[in-house]
Amino acid sequence: MIADRQGQVRVRAGFAGTIEYRVAVGDPVYPGRALVIVESDTEVETFSARNPGIVRELNAADGADVEKGALLLIVDETPVS
Repeated sequence: MIADRQGQVRVRAGFAGTIEYRVAVGDPVYPGRALVIVESDTEVETFSARNPGIVRELNAADGADVEKGALLLIVDETPVS
């Protein structure tokens, strides 16, 4: 996960695999909430939120195969009321 100066976090795949989203656009997130899972034949990686925020973009279809480094989603790290 990479945070930028505007408070957005971009989640990128650490390896090629199939993705399974655990959130939808507009969902509030909180620390520890699973956002997306990437699974290959030999690895499974779960990305979880580090801070509160809102899901702004999903950048692939659920169940899609993605390449290493593919942008999976963007979260705005803003206080959730």
